[in-house]
Amino acid sequence: MKKLIIFAIIFLIIGAYIITVKNNYNLKDESGDRMSFLKDFSGWVVNIGKNLKDITGLASKQEWLPQDQNATDSVK
Repeated sequence: MKKLIIFAIIFLIIGAYIITVKNNYNLKDESGDRMSFLKDFSGWVVNIGKNLKDITGLASKQEWLPQDQNATDSVK
């Protein structure tokens, strides 16, 4: 469980870095840049949540059980 949490934190930090560099935000000096960054970052996190919800919904609708075999079939 700790590895999953560490992976999630690293993933979010890398995403924040990419958003900052892509949009050329100056987070130290400009309060407007900080607000824009927070809007972009929170929007990105919400999109990740929506995508995960969609993927989970599609995966749960899949047929995961093996197909029935005839009674005469045997494992070799």
